[in-house]
Amino acid sequence: MNFTINRMIRFSLILFLFFRFSLVISQTFVFAQLNGTPNINTTGWNLTGNAYAGDTGGDADSSPNELILTNASGNQSGGVFYGTAINPAICSKWTVEFDYRIWGGSAADGLAFCFLDVPPAGFVSGGGVGIPGTANGLKVILDTWNNCGGPNPELQIYSGVGYNECIAGIVKLDNSAGNLGFVRNNNYQPVKITYLNGVVTLFINNIQYLTGNFPINFSGYMGFTASTGGSTDQHSIRNVIIYTDQAISNAGPDVSFCSSNSSQIGSTNNTTYLYNWSPSNGLSSTTVSNPTVSLTNTGNTPITQVYTVSTSLATSPGVCSTTDQVSVTVYPHLSNTVNASICEGDSYNFDGQSLTSSGSYTANFTTVNGCDSIVNLNLTVNPNIAITIDTTICQGSVVQFGGQNLNSAGQFVFNLQTSGGCDSTLTVNLSINSLPVISASNEEICFGEQVTLIPNGAINYSWQPNQGQLGANGEITVSPLNTTNYTLTGTDANNCSISISVLVSVNPLPIINLVSNSNQYCVGNQIQLIASGGIQYIWGEFPLNSDSQQTTIAQQSSWYHVNGIDINGCQATDSLFILVNANPILTITPDQSICLGEAASILVNGASSYIWSPAGSGNSFTFSPTSSTTYTIVGTDNNNCSSEITSTIIVHPNPSAGLTVNPSITTSDSPFVTFTNTSVGANICIIDLGDQTVFDVFNEPIEHAYPFTEGNYSVNLWVSNSFGCTDSIELFVQIKGDELFYIPNTFTPDGDEHNNLFNPIFTAGFDPANFQMDIYNRWGELIFQSFNAEKGWDGFYQGRLCPIGSYSWKITYKNPDIDEYKVITGHVNLLK
Repeated sequence: MNFTINRMIRFSLILFLFFRFSLVISQTFVFAQLNGTPNINTTGWNLTGNAYAGDTGGDADSSPNELILTNASGNQSGGVFYGTAINPAICSKWTVEFDYRIWGGSAADGLAFCFLDVPPAGFVSGGGVGIPGTANGLKVILDTWNNCGGPNPELQIYSGVGYNECIAGIVKLDNSAGNLGFVRNNNYQPVKITYLNGVVTLFINNIQYLTGNFPINFSGYMGFTASTGGSTDQHSIRNVIIYTDQAISNAGPDVSFCSSNSSQIGSTNNTTYLYNWSPSNGLSSTTVSNPTVSLTNTGNTPITQVYTVSTSLATSPGVCSTTDQVSVTVYPHLSNTVNASICEGDSYNFDGQSLTSSGSYTANFTTVNGCDSIVNLNLTVNPNIAITIDTTICQGSVVQFGGQNLNSAGQFVFNLQTSGGCDSTLTVNLSINSLPVISASNEEICFGEQVTLIPNGAINYSWQPNQGQLGANGEITVSPLNTTNYTLTGTDANNCSISISVLVSVNPLPIINLVSNSNQYCVGNQIQLIASGGIQYIWGEFPLNSDSQQTTIAQQSSWYHVNGIDINGCQATDSLFILVNANPILTITPDQSICLGEAASILVNGASSYIWSPAGSGNSFTFSPTSSTTYTIVGTDNNNCSSEITSTIIVHPNPSAGLTVNPSITTSDSPFVTFTNTSVGANICIIDLGDQTVFDVFNEPIEHAYPFTEGNYSVNLWVSNSFGCTDSIELFVQIKGDELFYIPNTFTPDGDEHNNLFNPIFTAGFDPANFQMDIYNRWGELIFQSFNAEKGWDGFYQGRLCPIGSYSWKITYKNPDIDEYKVITGHVNLLK
């Protein structure tokens, strides 16, 4: 019987820890074991925490054949779990047996057998019997310290997540009756835990103490945990075994027989077993222990059929079954046909007969396997042969007869055997034909050209490589890409052939390059074209010039082509596209006129950048020239092409307004003033005397009488010339009353001894502590300020003497008699 543990187990149920010295259990299967004397073999087991293999002092022997989970020390925990999961749903009945010892300290937390869905990565340190709070599954606990307040010790069965001995759902038994004092003991005590379809039962010292219904519906990991809590004790286990009841399968020894016969497989029937065979083909029954196999083999080779028997206990049909296999070999009845031949005069021995004639014969035999075998013989008698052959070969050729190479004329006789091994005489009459004499000339071409190779001296021709077009007379037109040796084979009327080499040399084309200094030009630029790579050039755009360089003026975008010829006469072409960009079209502000001192702007458009002369930048600039000026602008576009444009600003002179007032200050009892026009370059003069009197012709002096009352009058003169340029001047006439002051209208800061300061003179009617004088130029810019009536203006501004002209002044003073501020304004003429 081909029987092994692996073949017996159809389910993946791996078992655990086995420290038992000996065990004889009828119809049981031990899933795994871990034991040893004197040492424990822990291969396949995961020890964590404080767990280690060793010896507990004080037990019956000193061998290290025990698994110590905790030492006699506080706050310890340890565990051992097998590294492979098992599936109890496949076998609904199993048993765990082990010996345990809790001793050596001051009564610790306890130990537990666990069946968990996930192997724990760690253990509770020093409490909770070492069970992690996330551990899900079955726990059977020997608790030597009752944390719920009951009498110690206590036995518990629980299934769920984590462990808390005080929660609901735990089946427990405490020491209220005083019969559990043996739980903590110096001696090892046996424990058995049984599982039957979810019913879990706990035995200690072969006495049942607890039972509960906790079905397990998942694959999990079996092992043990322990902890010492706040006390100290040594927890250890040994002689652990986990097993289940199983039937033993026996398919019997392998068998063989001839086709259409039969044989029995399996073993003697066991009335406590149920049997199931597969496959069913050829079996007399699939549910007996020893069915009969009947198979037919219609082929020529043996066939093999493997049968598998699955065996389970009659008390648990189909549960925890085991398997075994048997191999059945069926040999065929053979029928064979033999085809044989002999030579004339020979004989053939068959089934004790000596046969000399052609025909069919039959005989019956027995094979090495004892099966029938029929042999049919087809015998052929072959005659002996004599042959004469006349043959011709070409000069240099060889013909083979009778194992000899013949290359000369003559008669040759050979004694041979036919394919059937019979005698044969061969006579060969051999003639030799001469070879043809062929020729074809070598050629030289340029790359891309073609040439025709013309052969002579034979009737039929072939070329290798055959790259071209073959003509009727054997000529071939080729265009090879590189120098090629062609093999010409010529065949004459006697079908004799000879080959020669014909060389076609292919010269490469020159590498012609056509370049220019640039691929882009502007209209009007000079284009220079340079060709290289040849010794002679033909220009498409310059047919009358064969130089390697050509020059032309850029007018429009176009292609330029050149054909270069090298020393071999080969030629190639190159071309170049020249892009000709148009010059920008500029627009500019037309010529314009201004008066001296005014400003004008010039705007130019049509390019991307601009260069101005004699001044300016950007595409718009404002100028205030002192004389007529022409501005030249060069505009450049994004293609670096440029154009030039101009615009002129014509500057006309300004007239100079001039006016004298005599007197400018008078009293109300004599308000008579004479005005004289001293303007230069004006043809239109208009004067406003400040009392609503206006003259639009002012060529002669004007005498004017103001009202006989105190008052201040602003006199304004406006002048213009023929270009429309203007100027103006403002003077003040004061008709004084109570307040007495004098403000000059002209001063000459030329450095001499007279009239170098403009300084108003107050004689009465003002408070010197409340005085301010401001001087403004014609554009309203403050150029001088004084808070002292004794400090006048010297005609300078920012360290430079101001130009000749009229300047406005404003004086603020306080009349202390009436406690009132007054403001007077006027103009002063700066002369040199």
